[in-house]
Amino acid sequence: MPQPRRTECLWSVLCAVTAALSSAQAAAQAPATADKPWPIPPYAARAAQFDVRGLEPRKRYGLVELIDLAQRNNPQTRAAWEAAREAAAAEGLVESSYLPQISLQALAGLEHTPLPAPKNVVPEGFFVSNAREIIPSVALKWLLFDFGQRKAKLEAARADSFVANVSFTGAHQSLIFQVSQAYFDLGAARGRLRAAQAALKTALTTQDATTAKRNNGLATIVSVAQAERQTAQARYGVTATEGAERNTYASLIASLGIPADTELDVMDSNELPLPTQPVQNVSAAIRESLGNRPDVIAAIGKVDAARASLDAERRSRYPVIDVSAHAFQNAGWVSSDGKPYSSVNRPGGNILFSFSVPLFDGGLRSSRISIARSKVREAEEKLDQTRDTAAQQVVKAYNGLVTSLAEYEASTELSRAAHTAYDAALRSYRQGVGTYTDVATEENAVVQAETQVEDARASAHTAAAALVFAMGTPESNASPAP
Repeated sequence: MPQPRRTECLWSVLCAVTAALSSAQAAAQAPATADKPWPIPPYAARAAQFDVRGLEPRKRYGLVELIDLAQRNNPQTRAAWEAAREAAAAEGLVESSYLPQISLQALAGLEHTPLPAPKNVVPEGFFVSNAREIIPSVALKWLLFDFGQRKAKLEAARADSFVANVSFTGAHQSLIFQVSQAYFDLGAARGRLRAAQAALKTALTTQDATTAKRNNGLATIVSVAQAERQTAQARYGVTATEGAERNTYASLIASLGIPADTELDVMDSNELPLPTQPVQNVSAAIRESLGNRPDVIAAIGKVDAARASLDAERRSRYPVIDVSAHAFQNAGWVSSDGKPYSSVNRPGGNILFSFSVPLFDGGLRSSRISIARSKVREAEEKLDQTRDTAAQQVVKAYNGLVTSLAEYEASTELSRAAHTAYDAALRSYRQGVGTYTDVATEENAVVQAETQVEDARASAHTAAAALVFAMGTPESNASPAP
């Protein structure tokens, strides 16, 4: 008995030492102290790697070219593509269950086995058998019949693949809208910058007129100071809008999925014609959107997938019939009590049919069926929610386009009237009839009107892009402008 105790103690010590070494190695991976930052390994080279596709530095990029650049580089679409490939592979995984599974196996080894024997046969009361065997084999397993469970699983996998493909198209449409929105935001920022620059020019004109009147003794120092204040305010407006323009440009570059410091020559959206009025009423637009939108179609696919999964869970209650077979070669040698080895080298095989029917599993299948049934109802409710959301987005985008086009017409008329009033006030002021307050008031009205024109133009383009996105228009027809 001392020998087993000694062995047990040695084994315990070895286990303790191994655990201590593992703990020490794991602790060495953590920061050493709480008061000093952990030195990050030199990953800068990998972090700075960018693989930009299709970038032409000296090219002038319009909206179509920007969308193409984003589709090549934005990780959003590539991730959706990989998800679609994953779903297709999952479908192939279920299809493989219809085919037999064939494998090549091999067993080899040595065995030293003491075996009991009657003492009237073997005086020691046991004998020792030594065996050596090599058994290569080919094994086959084939599920023959499962009452439609595989078929239901295949339908669910195909529905999931369909959803992934539709979602891939939806990712492209979402990216198109993101780029379009960023592009027109940049156009709006540039328009506000132009309006601010025009306001500075107008303020300088007013200041020059006020200074000239002051030199002729027809204006007070207060009027000159007010004119200088207007000019300073206009310069501040130019600086602020320049900063906003740079920020919107950075947002556009980010939507493309290319390095943030990339310099592109982006065509001004002001050069595009305004979108036209919608050619159909809002009810027709809603009906069209429900047939085109990827999120609605994907929601329908999710309902189909959930129903197929429920059918598969229900069919798990039915029997399963399969067949298995082995073909092998038994090459072996055996010796008893040191006597000469006997050998065999003969082929063998078997074929077995299996029939199994589940009887009791503690409620496992019932719980799975209940979960699958709830997922069906959840998918149906989400489909209704997606349809409602789609209709609301179409109405909002439709009204936004109609309103923004009307605002553009109204702001254009307001701009013309503001310029006319400013020119009249400036002439009257120069002739000594009007006051500086009148000129400053009309000057501010011009600035406001010009800004409203630029904002209304950008809003019209953005609303048209939003309507295209809300209606789920195919990518080939996704241009928001005629």
